[in-house]
Amino acid sequence: MARPPIRLLKRSLAVGARPDACAPAAAAAQASALALLARSVAMGHRRLALLRLLAAVRVRALVPASDWAYCGEVASQAADEALRGLFAEAEQAVGLGHGSARGADAAPARPA
Repeated sequence: MARPPIRLLKRSLAVGARPDACAPAAAAAQASALALLARSVAMGHRRLALLRLLAAVRVRALVPASDWAYCGEVASQAADEALRGLFAEAEQAVGLGHGSARGADAAPARPA
């Protein structure tokens, strides 16, 4: 994906993530967050995938189980506490009901 489409996705995410965003903008933000996350996972990004997972959770996107699993694996292998913290923050946000980020097919990234 070229830079201009990525910029448009990032812009859509920022607009739809605002508290005063209308329903169509919020839905576009969810779709954009998932597209950016999927791209990062496909390209093998580690830190960026975790950041994008957190962004997707914050806009209440239904994150696929495979993306949760990838990010969980990245976090579990990370030596950097900050990276592990990003994943923990995403999990906590979902667990506390701040987002409905795990889709119906989503499985826990780590065994309970």
